[in-house]
Amino acid sequence: MIHIAENPKIVQTLKRILKEYDYLEYDENRSKGDVLSIQVTAPDTKLDFDICENVRGKLEKATNVSFFVSDSVYSEGADCAKAWSYITLRLRITSNPEQCGGRPCIRGMRIRVTDVLDLLASGLSFKEILEEMPDLNSDDIVACLKFATHKIDPPVIRPTDHPVILTALP
Repeated sequence: MIHIAENPKIVQTLKRILKEYDYLEYDENRSKGDVLSIQVTAPDTKLDFDICENVRGKLEKATNVSFFVSDSVYSEGADCAKAWSYITLRLRITSNPEQCGGRPCIRGMRIRVTDVLDLLASGLSFKEILEEMPDLNSDDIVACLKFATHKIDPPVIRPTDHPVILTALP
């Protein structure tokens, strides 16, 4: 299992993104394992799904890791009409030794990344896969492709004689 809550690059990137929002704060106490927890600090804030997806999208773009907004974002299990107290970001591709022999799966379900890749390789379209596996969405399929790409061609840092220019992140 990847422990994203212990990855300093991901945590620092998330904290930098959250500075754009006066009412969101990273919660170190609730973040563990493959879960990043964000606390809504203004009690009357109506947090909508677009804001959650915006934070998720920025984090994915900055870290190149696929996340999803967990269903547990609601305050005490309340519905969307009530104010949220936490946003929970989880890894989209997970690996658990107790499930599917530790093979990478999608959102903790028993749908393996290889199952989706096999369907794509056999010529099924995104639409056909989503009809075949209604628990998935198109972001899950894209995450499988990204996962496969990183497994086949992981980033490599090679020594070079070229000068490197370092810039600070905003």
